[in-house]
Amino acid sequence: MRSNAERAEDLGGLLGVAADVLRRRGQLLAGALHAPGMLEALVAAEVARPEAEPVLRQHYCVTMPEMLRRQLQGDGVERNLFGARLSLSRMPRLRAALEAAFSRVADAGLSCAECLGAPSPAALVEGRTFGEVYAGCHFGSSMPMLYASPADLAEMAARDPLAWIETRYVGPLLHELSHFHAVEPPAPANLHEALAAWIGSEAWPAQVWPEAGALDAIPGAAHFAAVGGWIARTVGPRAALRIQAGALDLRDALGRPCAEALRLYGFLPFLETGAPHLLSDAFRPGRWWKLIDLWREATVARDFHDRLVAPLLAGGAARKQAWDEALDALAWCELPAWRDPPNAIDRDLAARADRALRVRTMRRGQGFVAARADPPGPMVLDREACELQAPWNTPDAFGAPPVFPWPPSLAAQGAD
Repeated sequence: MRSNAERAEDLGGLLGVAADVLRRRGQLLAGALHAPGMLEALVAAEVARPEAEPVLRQHYCVTMPEMLRRQLQGDGVERNLFGARLSLSRMPRLRAALEAAFSRVADAGLSCAECLGAPSPAALVEGRTFGEVYAGCHFGSSMPMLYASPADLAEMAARDPLAWIETRYVGPLLHELSHFHAVEPPAPANLHEALAAWIGSEAWPAQVWPEAGALDAIPGAAHFAAVGGWIARTVGPRAALRIQAGALDLRDALGRPCAEALRLYGFLPFLETGAPHLLSDAFRPGRWWKLIDLWREATVARDFHDRLVAPLLAGGAARKQAWDEALDALAWCELPAWRDPPNAIDRDLAARADRALRVRTMRRGQGFVAARADPPGPMVLDREACELQAPWNTPDAFGAPPVFPWPPSLAAQGAD
C-alpha cells in the first residue's frame, strides 16, 4: 500500500512539499527532543523555506531550550520555584484545578495517564517537584514555562514557593497540561493552542476570569479559548478533547476541505515571511470561527476554495492579507451558524465574550498580569458583525483589542 507521502508526491505543488515534510518529519521524530508541533515547524522551514530554517532552528533548538534549562537547573529563585516539592494538601487551588481537568478527560473516554501523564492528580504531583511536573508536559522538553522568566521570578524571592505556585502558576500549569501528549497534535499550532486554552479554562475558569488575590490568569488566553470553544461547538465538547488527544483527526471531525484550509491559514504567516510561528492572529478569533463554519455552506465553500485554497495548494503566493480580507467580507447572515438554534456552548461563548472585555492585561515590572477591570461605559453588541465591543480607547498592554466575537445564533435572535 502506498503511503500518504507517496500519494502526495504525485499531486505536485504544495502537496508535493507536504510529502517532503511527512518524510522528513518521520525521519526526525524518533528520539526527538522537541514537541511534535515544534518539530513540524522546523521541518516545514527546512522544506518550504530553507532560507528561514536557521532562524527557526536558533529559536526552537537553542534559545528556547536554553531558557528552559535555566529554569529547571538554575540557582536562586529558579531552584526555589522549580525545585519545590508539591503537596496537594497544602495547595487547594491546584488540587481543584487538577481534579476538574482529570474529570473532563475521563468523561471524554480518554486515558488520563496518556493525556495528562498520570492516572490521577495525586500520581501526577505528590512528592514531585514543580519542575518535574512541567518537564512532563507537551512542551516541557523544549520550551520554557509561561511567566517564569527571571523578571517574573524576581517577585517570589521572599515568598513561600508553594504559596507562590498557588497564586501565580495554577493557570499556566493547567494550560500546559491541556496540550495533552498526542504524537500527532491538531494542526496548525493555532488550533492546538486554542484547544489547550479552552480545555484548561473549562477546568479552571480563573485562567481567563481572574480570581481576587490570584495572579494566574493568562493574558490573551480568552481569545485562544474562543476558537477552542467554537471547535467544541462544531464537533461537541468530548470530540474536541479527542481531537486534542490525537484520538480524532480534524479531517474526520470537520471534513477534509475545512481541515486543509485551517492548516494553510495557520501556516500563512510563516509561508509569507519565514518568521517563527508566534501565533500572531490570536486576537481575531472571529476569522477562525468563519473559516470553520463556511464549509457547511456549499456555495460559499466552493467560492472560498477556488479563490484562496486551490491557488495556494497549486504553489501560488502566500498572502495572509487576502485570506483575512475574504473572511472579513463574509457576512455572518450568509453562514449556517446564523441560522442555528442557540445551544449551551453558544451561551457559554457569550458569557466568555462579556468576561473577556472585563479583563485587562497590565504591565507589572517587566512582565504582564491580567486583572478584572470594568469598562468605562456600557458595552455595545454589533449584531450584524457578531461582535461585542467595550469602550476602551486602546488595546490593553498585551495587545488585546476591545472587541470580541459574539455567537451568531444569539445575534440572529436578538438575544443578549
